[in-house]
Amino acid sequence: MTYDIKPGAVIHGDCLTILRQMEAGSVDMVITDPPYGVDYQSRRPKSKDPSARFEKIANDKAPFIWWLYDAFRVLKEGGGALCFSRWDVQQVFMDALRLAGFTVKSVLVWDRIGHGMGDLKGNFAPCYDTCIFATKGRYQLPGKRPKDVIRCQRVNGAELVHPNEKPIALMRQLIEATTVPGALILDPFAGSGSTLAAAALTGRQYIGIEISAEYHAIAQRRALEATKTRLLKGAEL
Repeated sequence: MTYDIKPGAVIHGDCLTILRQMEAGSVDMVITDPPYGVDYQSRRPKSKDPSARFEKIANDKAPFIWWLYDAFRVLKEGGGALCFSRWDVQQVFMDALRLAGFTVKSVLVWDRIGHGMGDLKGNFAPCYDTCIFATKGRYQLPGKRPKDVIRCQRVNGAELVHPNEKPIALMRQLIEATTVPGALILDPFAGSGSTLAAAALTGRQYIGIEISAEYHAIAQRRALEATKTRLLKGAEL
């Protein structure tokens, strides 16, 4: 199957197949939140239907790293990648990024301003996620040097449309810190579409890939809504 891969596309399918059809050196930044390999199944009910549960994360039996080789190929020289992770699999992703050809530059910390669940009696309350920053060739920040700790309120549980949904506000900060307007951003694990929506709202282009039909529809809708919001705002100026 041949996919129509172009800026503004949100594609339903397996990123391993779709990335191989993308042109080498065609994207400016890869920003994504891949399966960590923890076989995650959220126990949180969906906000609109308390009796329903979120769909299980696909390809989550082991850290999903195989996409990194093609992600490196499609990234422009001088481009970068932001790959979300978590403390217990972070080293696996860092090693895989290096094997794929990336230079790992730093690990960002997202302070969620609130803690998750987990072991309430026997462990510390988890309050952060990590995001690995890596580059291809000589990368240069587009503006002021950002800090490696970002404080941003997580999405309220009652408003979640995906179990691992990242706030659009967080993705906006990352996009504006690492790219210029007009840059093309690739998210091979689009999920709820937060990265795509943030890209549209900040005047960047995007290509999203999502294997789940349910989440693909959500990502496509949110990206389109953000694009319309950006166009309307531009028309008012």
